[in-house]
Amino acid sequence: MNQRDDLSQLPTREPPAPVRGNAYVYILACSDRAVYVGTAGDVAKRLAEHGGPKGAKFTRDHPGGRLIYVEGPLSNTMALQRERQLKRWSRAKKLALIRNQTMALKKLSRSREKPRD
Repeated sequence: MNQRDDLSQLPTREPPAPVRGNAYVYILACSDRAVYVGTAGDVAKRLAEHGGPKGAKFTRDHPGGRLIYVEGPLSNTMALQRERQLKRWSRAKKLALIRNQTMALKKLSRSREKPRD
């Protein structure tokens, strides 16, 4: 494992306070190095649910998630759109976003574009 892929070096974030009618997009670092992207109006409540039967199947299969990224508040529609977008991103691109590595994020974005004729 290289240092760029090491999730243990990323700080744990505090869940933001809920904002009525809005949602947050969040990323968890799981104990097995997996990353999970989700949305919630109340991130603290959702984090508590992830360990139990109301949690996503992914977080039941990859326990020990800790909050490493939060974006928002956004409208519920925008949060769901952003979640879908981030779920399609590569692991490297998600980590560049989390680390606020703008240049790496731009490079990774270009690498998947089709070359122009």
